[in-house]
Amino acid sequence: MDERAQRWNRFISDICMRDAAALSDLQRQAFICFWYDAEIQNGGHCAYFDSERYASPAETEAALRLIGTEEIADNFRKAVTEGRKDDWMHTDNAYYAFSPSLFDCLTAFVETHKDTILN
Repeated sequence: MDERAQRWNRFISDICMRDAAALSDLQRQAFICFWYDAEIQNGGHCAYFDSERYASPAETEAALRLIGTEEIADNFRKAVTEGRKDDWMHTDNAYYAFSPSLFDCLTAFVETHKDTILN
């Protein structure tokens, strides 16, 4: 396993499994995006909104704008405001089609900020 993969695994085990209150601001932003993506990949926005959320919608949207893309954040806002109308079908399909994906953005963000996030 190369060093980048080791850092990603460390991010998951050391940061994403902590109590959110114990994280620095930058770690928390990455933590929010990780868990948002994990829930969406597990069952779409329905799974995300049915699960224990780690942040308010406003905080999640801000983290998505910082780490992801404007389109991902806008899609989240649409899921919050309009998603229930079609059981999040439109926003789920849009999320799965984004390129780069939130996962791609997050792994790049963690790598760019590895000295701050992993310390």
